[in-house]
Amino acid sequence: MTEQGYPPSGSDPYGRAGWQRERGPVRSRPAEQSDVRYYDERPGSGRRARDRDGYDQDPYDPQPYDGEPEYDGEPEYAAEPEYAGSVEPQATDDDQSPAAPGRKRRSRAAATRRRRLRRRMVVLGAVVAVAAVVAGLVLYGNRKSPARSAFITTFQKGELRTVPNACRVVGTTALAAYLGGQRTSVIQPINSAQQSQCTYQRDAKPVFRVLNITMQAYQPYLDAPGNGSATDYAVYAFAQQRGQLARPPKHGPLPPASITPLPGFGNAAFTAVQASTGSYASNRVTVVVRYRNVVVAVYLEAMVSPGFGPAPVGQLTTAAEAAARQLLAAVEAAPRSGH
Repeated sequence: MTEQGYPPSGSDPYGRAGWQRERGPVRSRPAEQSDVRYYDERPGSGRRARDRDGYDQDPYDPQPYDGEPEYDGEPEYAAEPEYAGSVEPQATDDDQSPAAPGRKRRSRAAATRRRRLRRRMVVLGAVVAVAAVVAGLVLYGNRKSPARSAFITTFQKGELRTVPNACRVVGTTALAAYLGGQRTSVIQPINSAQQSQCTYQRDAKPVFRVLNITMQAYQPYLDAPGNGSATDYAVYAFAQQRGQLARPPKHGPLPPASITPLPGFGNAAFTAVQASTGSYASNRVTVVVRYRNVVVAVYLEAMVSPGFGPAPVGQLTTAAEAAARQLLAAVEAAPRSGH
């Protein structure tokens, strides 16, 4: 086998060209060793050196140089990682790097994707708006008519707006029969289109009687029970008067009344009898009649205390019912709504 010697100048131990002899800093070693080293100056190759006098080393295994490395050009940097969704910077005329054309192409592609996304969003928004308009038109076309209110605020057909004058209904002859003689005084505390009241009194010992007649046409009233119509309001007022007679205030001058329904009078009617005792004992008969939205009330009272009377309850009941019938006839003859 041929003995291996030193490689010729200008080549590395492997016969590669581009090696140059160069002096440089060396590690501490014996003085007899030479300072001459071989360096590989080709780009991309590692720097290797070996001692010319180092026969104890393998000539095909150069040792690394421990000194400061020398660089012939610009340092190389690792490429930055690319992130999804990142926007590539726009290339300029001064950018002469090989990656500039690629960045331009990527930037144009991203801009194209953005334009397509914007167009899709505009189209989607238009579709949603059209769908909303169509849905609104469908709902508007299928809407139900508003429910009719269950409350009545106007006079209905057959109801009365006014009542007659109470003091002009009962004639003179009838009053004398009801009061047991010619009247002595008359009082009219209320006389309006909707309500009229008249009071007759005979004070001639041993007779003391009082005849009071009232007529009232009720108006539509939403706060009253029912549908708010005038008739429902009259029904409520009729029931209220019946309750007040059946349960008068405590410690009042009159006891609870004995109430009897009275058929054949208007839409509803009853008779209430009250008899008080004591120094001012009296008998009182009340007749209440409802016709549509009008309530007619008649009461006839006679004193039966010592020095006055007699005043039988039956006689008073007949007179009160007769007066109520006269008032009812006048109400039925009065003008009504819808006629």
